[in-house]
Amino acid sequence: MRSQGPDGGFHTSYDQIGTYAGTQENAETTSIVMIAISSLSGSTPFPFFSIPPWIIYLYTGLAVVAVGAVVTVLVLQQRKRKQF
Repeated sequence: MRSQGPDGGFHTSYDQIGTYAGTQENAETTSIVMIAISSLSGSTPFPFFSIPPWIIYLYTGLAVVAVGAVVTVLVLQQRKRKQF
């Protein structure tokens, strides 16, 4: 943010003492900085909320199928025990 000019653009050139005084602002650098800043503002304090919904649905579905498979195996094992 130190290299931001008074009109909003960002400088990429520096003089020998490390300041950007007298240099022009760069449109490419300004656009890259704006993209980086906009991606930071969309972040949430809880990473869980940034997960796409389809991933949550997928893993929930897989968990339901896994629980169903375990219950099915347990029921089949109980029936085998009762037959003997």
